[in-house]
Amino acid sequence: MKKFKTNSFLELFNKCSEEYRNLAFTHSSYAHEHNLESNERVEFLGDTVLSTIVSDYLFKHEHQNEGKMSKIRANFVCTESLSEVAKTLNIEPRIKLGHSFKDKISNAILADTVESMIGVMYLTFGMPSISTAVLEVLQVKEKLKNGVKQIDYKSNLQEYCQKQKLKLDYKVEKYPLENGQENFRASVFVNDEFLAYGNGSTKREAEQNAAHLAMEKLNKES
Repeated sequence: MKKFKTNSFLELFNKCSEEYRNLAFTHSSYAHEHNLESNERVEFLGDTVLSTIVSDYLFKHEHQNEGKMSKIRANFVCTESLSEVAKTLNIEPRIKLGHSFKDKISNAILADTVESMIGVMYLTFGMPSISTAVLEVLQVKEKLKNGVKQIDYKSNLQEYCQKQKLKLDYKVEKYPLENGQENFRASVFVNDEFLAYGNGSTKREAEQNAAHLAMEKLNKES
């Protein structure tokens, strides 16, 4: 598979104002220490813009039902995918952290920063002008052509809990749908505390969706 096309993405970002570029890299820890605005608001915006860009492309090029398109989209907008983009763009040295921040920069922070970059690019140029660059840096066209590899969130969560020496449990329940069919709801418990739940038409799908949400929550907290 070809390497990420980073030039157009970085070129557009670097054409944003210095104020916006600085904002995109301002972590909340740095903002609090220097009485500045953090990148959290533009991260929120960038997350929405990113999801819309990918959703628009899938709607136009993938003739799948809503459920399958949602799963495909999740592979592009998840923490794992965006943190890989951040590492390829080598943005970690540019992230501004406060002196109180002593931890290693997590994948969640890297992913959030990419969303912040997209947010300020959107504010500067608008969605039509940045869509191609965003799709290229995510390798959407190439990965769809070669087949999107589904992320095994359940295995990732198990590996994470094993490394952190955490107890991991699932509780799966069936519940009826209005059409008479049955659906599944899986709940994830870490150290006997509820963390997240996911639904699905099969037990495996429900557990995968629950593990996905659990990993997203753990990444946010790390």
